[in-house]
Amino acid sequence: MSLARIAFAFVSAMFLAWVVVYAAAPILVGASVSVTGGDFLAFPPDGFSGRWYATIFADPRWRAAFLNSIVIAALCTVVATALGTLTAYGIASASNRQLRRALVVLFILPLAVPHMSLAMALYPVFARLDLIGTHVGVALAQALYSLPLVVLAVLAVIRRRDLQLERAARTLGAGPIAAFRLVVLPLLSSGIAVGAVLAFMTSFDDVTAPIFLSGSTAGTLPKAMLDALALSSDPSVMAASTVIALVGLTLFALGAALSRRSERSKSAPAAA
Repeated sequence: MSLARIAFAFVSAMFLAWVVVYAAAPILVGASVSVTGGDFLAFPPDGFSGRWYATIFADPRWRAAFLNSIVIAALCTVVATALGTLTAYGIASASNRQLRRALVVLFILPLAVPHMSLAMALYPVFARLDLIGTHVGVALAQALYSLPLVVLAVLAVIRRRDLQLERAARTLGAGPIAAFRLVVLPLLSSGIAVGAVLAFMTSFDDVTAPIFLSGSTAGTLPKAMLDALALSSDPSVMAASTVIALVGLTLFALGAALSRRSERSKSAPAAA
């Protein structure tokens, strides 16, 4: 190996290490502050204590916010994943390339609009439908944010061969629903899993929709953190933030594991 390649490999490794540190530093700082023994937000932490985690799990307001976040994120994931998968399948089935591109742009438009603008636009509509202060209302708003992510994740795994396999199943006697359920869905399972994880985390971490739409009964954990910061500066907020980060890391690890398992199961018959 030449000296230039060794230098390039070293610089690349150093750059990657700095990127990892830059990405992980906020999580590590927040986690360290959450176990401080002091009464205020401070870094470096003043001693070590787990009392702030005990505080958020003992406080009924924090528990209710956490439960609301789980319920709303689950509803958002179901809606966004189902609609996003069907949308991606429909886009991929279009024969005209320009039409496919136009549909992709159409369905990713929510990514280009600020979440606050979307929430403000949805408020009068949801108020008329009596959805303000409900889990369903917040979940539907967040599903609008999450839908483009699911569409992009599923489109990333759709290939021409997928549609050919579906046609083969149809010629062998399978109906459209059976072919979609038995052939298409297993082929798209890795993209669906990634999209579902992204939808759940988008909902679980979102604070904009709950501010406008949750009322006093459907507040989520991020909204509870914002309210707590307005009233006090104790480290319980960082404990809640660390819980959110741990949930996200766990879900991403689970999604990656499911994706690898799906890819192995699809490549095993080909190898045989």
